[in-house]
Amino acid sequence: MQKKILGAAMIGHAVESYDFVIYGSSATIIARHFFPEDNPTLAILSTLAVYGIAFVVRPVGAAVFGSIGDRLGRRIALSTVVLIMAISTAAIALLPGYTTAGIAAPLLLLCCRLAQGISMGAEYTSAASYVMEQAPPNRRGLWISAVGSATFIGSAFAAFALLALHSASPHAYTEWTWRIAFLIGGLMALVGLYMRLSLEETSTFRNLEAHGETSARPVRDSFRDWRLFLLLFTIFALLAVVVHNLLGYLPTYLTTTGGLTQTTALVAGGIALLLCTGLCVLTGALTDRIGRKPLLITGVVIAVTGSVPAYILAGGGTLLTTLAAETLLVIPAALIGMPATIMAVELVPPHIRTTSTALAYNTAYAVFGGTAPLLGALLTQHFGHLAPGTYITVLAAIALVITTTALPESRNHTTTTRPPHRHDRKPTGPCPAPFGTTR
Repeated sequence: MQKKILGAAMIGHAVESYDFVIYGSSATIIARHFFPEDNPTLAILSTLAVYGIAFVVRPVGAAVFGSIGDRLGRRIALSTVVLIMAISTAAIALLPGYTTAGIAAPLLLLCCRLAQGISMGAEYTSAASYVMEQAPPNRRGLWISAVGSATFIGSAFAAFALLALHSASPHAYTEWTWRIAFLIGGLMALVGLYMRLSLEETSTFRNLEAHGETSARPVRDSFRDWRLFLLLFTIFALLAVVVHNLLGYLPTYLTTTGGLTQTTALVAGGIALLLCTGLCVLTGALTDRIGRKPLLITGVVIAVTGSVPAYILAGGGTLLTTLAAETLLVIPAALIGMPATIMAVELVPPHIRTTSTALAYNTAYAVFGGTAPLLGALLTQHFGHLAPGTYITVLAAIALVITTTALPESRNHTTTTRPPHRHDRKPTGPCPAPFGTTR
């Protein structure tokens, strides 16, 4: 049962990250196929902008499918989002190029990316919520981190899939075999749909439903505790910038600014992402032993101190320097991402768990994740190759102050039922549990 639950939860998130790496690593090729070729720089910026625009609708997906998860069940939400993901990812492989369809080509590409953004709006946090409610209390960190590690499993698989296609025939890859990578993503999502349809609903949701404690308006209820929402938003904003510099912008940076070959960039990316997969699981296991907050703060400190050196190394133009640069980004990605997700689903009450975590996560990703590749390119163009690292450093320093002073430890939180409304709540003593939760 554990393998069934974790496998079904992980595969959707793996497809999500797989798609981002396929798109980000193929940005120069996509630009040539879907935009006019008379201005290559503008074409690449337009491709990265389409990458970012998909994030704009992610909060919409969070509100829609997060609400479905809180009103109708976690299983229904998980199955629906992965179906949309399958259709939109596979569709990119079949789109006509600019020379065939003209302006319709980038518009169709944009439509597919918007559909992906909507489906991804509740994918990760819904999967994390489902697993959290199924996991043993003393292993929640490990189980949720396994879901989080799917980000880097999918990303590594994407890098190696592109490497295989490129190695088989570089010319064919730039012309048409890059489309095969998107077809593979669509097939993976269909497998995820089959796996999720076989899941049972969580006992937590069934108890809420049996006692009439599900939320009728989970979006509204999510914003009632605005302090928790802002705390989660801050953590996820930093995570979004780190992850999407790594997945969305760094592949383009390495080949355009760093002078690295496409093959070397893919090899380095795949190795670094496999390293991060193991680090995610290790981090989750450690959070069960020593707590969530110490590891989160460690990750933020590494983001403060290591981001600028990462971009210095990324300009080295060798496999070794590239691996070192990516390692300085994957370490904080794991140390921030795993505790942040675990704390989010533990701190939020169960009747709004999927909606509230999805909104905080995806609003942060819409503002900071989707803009990371485009902003990275613009910062590099106007301020030099160290500007993207400096941007991460500044955000990490702000997040360090907020998380250190305001974010509570969540390891011992046991929110299994819906808390009473504030006006119905009876006094519980001089030190009630924070954020309206029970311990």
